[in-house]
Amino acid sequence: MKMKTQALALSALCMAMVGCGGSSSSDNGGEADIRFPFDGEITLSGDTDPGATLTAVVTDANGISGSISYVWTSGDTVITSATGSTYVIADSDQGNSISVTATYTDDDNFDESVFASVTIEAAATPATFAGLTATVSNEATEALTGTVTVTDPNTGEATIVALTDAMTTYGTFSITAEGSWSYTLDTSADAVANLTSTDDPLLDSIELESADGTTANLVITITGAEVSGPVTSQVARITDNSTDDTGELRYALPSAQLAGKITVSFLKDLDTLGSDDTIKDAYITLYNTDTSTSGGKAILDLRIQDDNFAIRDQDGIDVMNAFTPGQWQDVEITWEAADDASAPVLNILIDGVAVTSVPYTGSSTAIGGVTHVAFRFADNSRTVTGTYNIDNLFIYSDTAGTALVFSDDFEGYSVDDSLDTDNANSPYNSSTFEAVVAVMEVPGDDSGSGGSGDTSGPGTAGNKYAEIIDTSTDDTGELRYALPAAQLAGKLNVSFLKDLDTLGSDDTIKDAYITLYNTDTSTSGGKAILDLRIQDDNFAIRDQDGIDVMNAFTPGQWQDVEVTWEAADASSAPVLNILIDGVAVTSVPYTGSATAVGGVTHIAFRFADNSRTVTGTFNVDDIKIYSDTAGTALVFEDSFESGYNTGDSLDTDNGSSPYHSATSEAVVAEE
Repeated sequence: MKMKTQALALSALCMAMVGCGGSSSSDNGGEADIRFPFDGEITLSGDTDPGATLTAVVTDANGISGSISYVWTSGDTVITSATGSTYVIADSDQGNSISVTATYTDDDNFDESVFASVTIEAAATPATFAGLTATVSNEATEALTGTVTVTDPNTGEATIVALTDAMTTYGTFSITAEGSWSYTLDTSADAVANLTSTDDPLLDSIELESADGTTANLVITITGAEVSGPVTSQVARITDNSTDDTGELRYALPSAQLAGKITVSFLKDLDTLGSDDTIKDAYITLYNTDTSTSGGKAILDLRIQDDNFAIRDQDGIDVMNAFTPGQWQDVEITWEAADDASAPVLNILIDGVAVTSVPYTGSSTAIGGVTHVAFRFADNSRTVTGTYNIDNLFIYSDTAGTALVFSDDFEGYSVDDSLDTDNANSPYNSSTFEAVVAVMEVPGDDSGSGGSGDTSGPGTAGNKYAEIIDTSTDDTGELRYALPAAQLAGKLNVSFLKDLDTLGSDDTIKDAYITLYNTDTSTSGGKAILDLRIQDDNFAIRDQDGIDVMNAFTPGQWQDVEVTWEAADASSAPVLNILIDGVAVTSVPYTGSATAVGGVTHIAFRFADNSRTVTGTFNVDDIKIYSDTAGTALVFEDSFESGYNTGDSLDTDNGSSPYHSATSEAVVAEE
């Protein structure tokens, strides 16, 4: 930023010294020759911008016929190269005081020293902005609100020039100096009213200005209202058509867990009539090493009955939570036992409402850790109509739900795949019986939450995600995850949003990256397994000049990426397949660079570069990493919902962050 020009006219007092030796006489009749020691003056003139010239002019009423010696300093440092009456201001002088001292002997033989100085303004650092995107439906009648954050190291400049009821292209906008804003859409405008889908949105770009004059655009995307309608989700469907066994889906934990957490969605049909003309129960069961519900041995046996819930062997607990047949409901269970000989303390929530006012201790015969989690339907001796459906199963080894042991959303299977032992790829225990993968319609509104049919996730109000910025000239903004070991094969699913305005401090648009590293953890020399570049208005793949990525990139909108890779061995380059929003980048999978060999060790989401700052954000959500290309063996996932608060750091300063130490300037944010 150009500094204000100052014209300088500074004077300084001098010291005048008369030499010893008494008075001197003139030739005028012996009368005394009296000399007056007039003070000298020094004047500095010129602009104070780097590159401008400061000029020192010395005057003295006693006259100056001899030479003048000049010493220039910047701060406390003498500028040895400056010995004349002029000095050209350097960039390094910004923020310093420039001074000059002139020494000379005037014509009346007085020794003089005069001094002047001027302060050069510090270099102004442009402000950076975050939170510059938002989305609103064309039917929205309530004001849309949000916050824009300004970062500026210059004192008092991290504010925004306030606006009140400013007219925009499609609405009215106000913002406070602190960055809180509201936007009211003009739903009567023809262009707004005529929107019919999310595929062809309108953009309302609003220029904002910070206190130091830096500008950025807040871009509000206006879409056609989503049409509520059925969407489909793959689920585990349990039936009971056998008189020899119970319908069941059972998962065996790697070892007995003294503490843990389960979250799951279920739907039990309205009609679950048994062959004995009685309504049959469904169950959510936590077994210990006895794997039995008799004699109070089960850690938990939650019974889903005709029109209510009950807990086996806990007659003192009346479960008042509502059960609604034919609708998806959510269950969360935590347990914690002191040791193998103690009964765990349990807490159960159904649709977010606790079953008991305080956690309760299980049966005295149900001791130790959980070894199996089962979803059972009906009984061993009778058949039953209807189905019992399970989706979004998550099992953790801690009560906080941060250490994931197993999860399944059943999307990585084919419809009708068996989950029984006749399917060698099934991750479930041999007690599983009559469980298959099915497709269900799930309401597209808030009336149901089963499967993937809820309305949460990227692009919805309240959704949490990872926000990556780059306000440092020493490092790239980054979110990096280290895999437990190099994976020769695997799959990555992720959603991302790169802001419309990602202008770097060098006035160029900066890229974001989705990077798969091998053991070299480098993108130079073609060593990265994949470096997918998200540029200004397109995608590109580093070190794959022969691949033109034709898939559309839409700044300011969430997009989905799927990557699979498979290498024959540690010295071979993997074969990769990339899909963006479900569309393959290449007609057939391609082989990576010859120098990018072996398995994937780290997956990184990077923003901008090491040497410059950038406006805007790179946002990431719904990360899923698998150890197979089919996406059935989950290694890690993060939706940034469970265990995080908005504003939580994902860097190493947060001891609970699961991410690698290379992570920089990544936090949890909320839409």
